[in-house]
Order: sequence, then structure tokens, then C-alpha cells
Amino acid sequence: MKKSILLGRISILVSILGFGSAMAADLPVKAPVAPPPPVLSWTGCYIGANAGGGWGAKDYFDPQAPIPENNLSGHRISGGVAGGQAGCDYQFGRWVVGLQGAYDWANLKGTHLSPFLDYFNTSVPWYATATARFGYTFTPNLLLYVNGGAAWVRDHETKVDFLTGLLEGTADITRRGWLVGAGGEYLITPNWSVFAEYNYMDFGRRQTIYATPDIPPVFFPHDIKQQVQTVRVGVNVRFNPFGAGALVAKF
Repeated sequence: MKKSILLGRISILVSILGFGSAMAADLPVKAPVAPPPPVLSWTGCYIGANAGGGWGAKDYFDPQAPIPENNLSGHRISGGVAGGQAGCDYQFGRWVVGLQGAYDWANLKGTHLSPFLDYFNTSVPWYATATARFGYTFTPNLLLYVNGGAAWVRDHETKVDFLTGLLEGTADITRRGWLVGAGGEYLITPNWSVFAEYNYMDFGRRQTIYATPDIPPVFFPHDIKQQVQTVRVGVNVRFNPFGAGALVAKF
């Protein structure tokens, strides 16, 4: 009799435990907490590529001729540009400062006929810039900035007689000037960004020495005044060499 009562109580206890386990299995499971999104920051360095177009103006003068006969008129140049850039930025609050170097291959060309019936032809194969920029982040992703610094441009010049078609002289020169510009850059992810930028480069008026095709050549000077403008779009791959502590940007 006692054994029957004991077995009955054990059976009831097992039933209760089984029912409790089933209820526990039906309870909703709390979903894991998603990790917070990465905090965007402009602090770091980058390397990238760009492409766009350029245009400019060139004016020619003969320093050996009296005024106003020294004015040899001028022409406009235009064409495509493409190249690369690298730099570093530092963000404090909403402000960003940075340094950048860029090199672009170019295909800027132009020609004109002077009042003295000479063709002056220009070809610009490349230009380079070294600039500082200062910008403001209107959102964590969007940076608008102004920039300025130094610029270099390579010119190939030819002078051809209109009547005879003979080459009168050639000149190759690297000119140095200054640059101002503005642009905007957008962070797609912490490591990728895209940008659009306008630059104005002024190279002033500088004496250029032409060489005739004679052997030995004869040299003669012309003064050339030049400015170049460009519009470029591009992409940057960004990385942070300053350590994880620099990744936090507060808004």
C-alpha cells in the first residue's frame, strides 16, 4: 500500500516537471542586441583617383617688341584630366583640416593665329598640386570645404609660320603658381568616400625661351600669361593610422 502511494506521488511529480519544461520551451526568446553602427570620423589618411575636365587661357607677348606691338594675342585651352590624390585629415568637433597632394595627367590643348601671322600652339600633358583644406561637416557624412596652395603645370609650346608652315620654335617649361578651390566630400562608409571639386590655378606672366629647329638652335623669348581651371570627381579609400581613439566624432 505504501509503495503504491509513493509510486503515485513520484508519477505526479514527473508530470509536473514535464509540464513546466514544456511551458519554458514556449516562452519567447529575447533577440540578441544588434551592435551599434560604426561612428564616422574624418580623422585619418586616404588615397584615391579622380577624373574630370579642364580649361584655361593663355596670352602671349614679345618682350623685345615695343608696346603695343608686343601683344601676340592668345587662345583658350581645354580637355580632359585624370589622376590620383593622397592626403590626411584631422577632425575636431564639426571642423576638418587636411593636407593633400595630387597629380593629374592632362590633355589640354589650344591654338591661335597671332597678328603677325604665326600660329601659337599649346599642349598641357600634366599638372600637380599641393594644398591645404579647411571644411565643415554639415552632417557626419557630408564635408564642404575650401582649399588653397601651390600648383605646377607642364607646357609644350610651338610657334609655326602661317604662310610657310615651317616650325619657328619650340619650348617646354614647368610653370609654378597658386591655387584656390572648393568642393564637397561624402563618406559612404568609414573607409570609402566620393568627392567633387573645382580649382582655379593662376601661373602669372612668365618668360618662356623658345628654341629654333636649327643646328645649333637659336633661342628667343616670349612672355606667356596663363591660368587653368578644373572640375574633378573622384573616390578615396580612407584608413586611420592614428589608432582607434581617433575614430570617435561627436555631433
